[in-house]
Amino acid sequence: MKKVLITGYNGFVGDYLAREILSKYPGALVTGVDKSVDANKNKDVTVEECNFADFANVFEIVKKYSPEVIFHLAAESSVASSWHSPSFMISNNVNSQINLLESLLKLNMTGARVVVAGSSEEYGEVAPGMLPVNEQCHFRPLSAYAVSKVAQDMMAFQYFKSYNMNILRVRCFNLCGPGQHSKYVLSSFARQIAEIEASGAGAGTIKVGNLDVIRDYTDVRDAAGYYIELAEKGEAGEVYNLCSGNKFNMKDLLDILIGHSKVKIEVEIDPLKFRPSDLKVIYGDNARLLSLCGYSPRFDIGLTLRSMLDHWREFLRRS
Repeated sequence: MKKVLITGYNGFVGDYLAREILSKYPGALVTGVDKSVDANKNKDVTVEECNFADFANVFEIVKKYSPEVIFHLAAESSVASSWHSPSFMISNNVNSQINLLESLLKLNMTGARVVVAGSSEEYGEVAPGMLPVNEQCHFRPLSAYAVSKVAQDMMAFQYFKSYNMNILRVRCFNLCGPGQHSKYVLSSFARQIAEIEASGAGAGTIKVGNLDVIRDYTDVRDAAGYYIELAEKGEAGEVYNLCSGNKFNMKDLLDILIGHSKVKIEVEIDPLKFRPSDLKVIYGDNARLLSLCGYSPRFDIGLTLRSMLDHWREFLRRS
């Protein structure tokens, strides 16, 4: 990889991915673009602001950097927020990708490798007999966010078929790790625990939503490694689940975090944190991923959760 563009660089995965690329390819020119950027985030990454809803802006960015590999991570990604603004969620995610792919077409850059970040949310309501979920599972999305990711997924396939573009799709299951926004469930748990510790009260209560669910989690740092190998080895037009293949009960994950706490933690179920519709169980089949990639995960769930709690402790200490 010599010239790489990461869209949605300011998101959770972006900088981890950039660091992993630069570790593997020290001479690579990595550009991170987002609607707003932090120029001090990583001195080895060129950063640019880009309004993905503006075709001219996207076109100029692609023309300026002529990337050989593009990781298209840019999207509004909160399932919870999609209940409040479904129209924006769908139009933003779909139009942003259209602008990127149309820019590549108009610049005769159809050979650039494009990795489109999808989501396990696309699968939606999965029957027990379909678990673990493989890439052939039908879509039954349960949120506007999920619908937007289905549209991105199918659009990527359509551009591959129609224009022979060098695109592959990655349906990523749940990610977690240090630095994740606290609007996501495990990071919310970790932050609340760290805040109680920092308060000096010696005990406290955290509010949680539905704990009676099973999910498939991968550490974001391992996900970055998989993304790079998929870009290197994945077949154009194909789709790959990025998942651990493990089943994690949400209550068990919370118990692990509480076990690392320095104070007594009580748990309160907050109905306001429940989704209008939710899956009880979803976990993925990663056979295609593992058959292609030689990357070995470095972080088990216990280590990941501890690092998330330590992140929030340090964040609050500096605040």
